[in-house]
Amino acid sequence: MSLKEYKYESKMKLEFDGGMDGDKQITKFKTYGNIKPDTDNEKFYQVAGSISALQSLPLLKVKRIEEIELEEE
Repeated sequence: MSLKEYKYESKMKLEFDGGMDGDKQITKFKTYGNIKPDTDNEKFYQVAGSISALQSLPLLKVKRIEEIELEEE
């Protein structure tokens, strides 16, 4: 079976350090949508760094979420 894949959009999910609650890490999230799926990872990461510089909390992780549809050929 052969499959075609169609990329629709990417989302950027930034995880921030919200401090500690006892010995448990608190994580805050911000998600940005409508990112072109053909954006290369370096540019994606640079934009994430620029956005995180505007935040009051330290950045922990940058995640890229891809929305892909699979279809049989």
